[in-house]
Amino acid sequence: MKRNIILLVALLALSAVAWYLVREARKGSTLSDYEGSFAVPDTTMIGRIKVLDRQGRSLDLARKESYWELNGKYRAEPRIMKEMLETVSQIEVKFIPSPSMVPNILKSLGTHGRRVDVYSTSGKVLKTYYIGGVTQDGTGTFCMMEGSEQPFVVTMKYFHGSVSSRFFLDEKDWRDRTLLPLREEDILRFSVEYPRDREKSFVISRDGGDLKVDPFHDLTARSKGKLDRDLVKTYLKDVASLRIEGFNNENPDRDSLSRQLPFCTVRVDMRDSSSMAVAFHPMLTMDRRGNVLTGRDGKPLPIERYHVSSSWGDFMVVQNEPFKPLFATYSLFFRD
Repeated sequence: MKRNIILLVALLALSAVAWYLVREARKGSTLSDYEGSFAVPDTTMIGRIKVLDRQGRSLDLARKESYWELNGKYRAEPRIMKEMLETVSQIEVKFIPSPSMVPNILKSLGTHGRRVDVYSTSGKVLKTYYIGGVTQDGTGTFCMMEGSEQPFVVTMKYFHGSVSSRFFLDEKDWRDRTLLPLREEDILRFSVEYPRDREKSFVISRDGGDLKVDPFHDLTARSKGKLDRDLVKTYLKDVASLRIEGFNNENPDRDSLSRQLPFCTVRVDMRDSSSMAVAFHPMLTMDRRGNVLTGRDGKPLPIERYHVSSSWGDFMVVQNEPFKPLFATYSLFFRD
């Protein structure tokens, strides 16, 4: 009896050692070859990233000169694009799932997995893999390389959570929320018109290599002060950083709101012959019955937000406070 126990213990010990050696050998070979190598460490090599789910929804991110293009028509949000590049460059294997887990993982990947294609700047496919659900603790994500039958659990350094959350497909959430993504050197003409305050309207344009500011309307008296060109440049830089609160394209009243006389209209003409125009329509504070709320003086409450209609088709919402720098007046740019 004692001899049998000794043999059993020895057998278990040998089995454990064999299992460990096989696991380490497999780990060493697998993590260094194609199947477990998901990351593209050098993000400067990446020219395009595509994500496709089983329902046919897709995300197409393409590198341009100074930004990333979303689905061939929009600018991608820089912050989110930075996170995506971090993900595809830092994704790494956390562990190899046990054989008992594999059938369910494969089933999950086949049903809910998202295909990720990473291309080089020359159009060559660098990586293609499928990313799926998460582990029970929420810190690992199931992933498998195209052409492989071995799934892995992946993660990222210094990231606590599921990397699958970085591969979302909602186009609206991916869009850049910069209202007017401008570079001062690309602007030919920048006009701000206040239909109810004509004398405050102005036009910034090129005067040779410099910028000049003129009244929007010919009958407006010209300032006798000295133009502060540094202030003009600062103004354009501030405008280029303004971000919308959100898109409101599904608003059923967008057409009727866009036809109303705006508080302010901005138009930008660029060196490449393109142009952009936006109109700001005040959002009056209403009660539940749709009545305009007023203060003690009987006037409507101060404007907190604007509807913004655009020449490119978007209908948006912006907050008044951060947009105050945009609503400058002609006289602001001159010093006595």
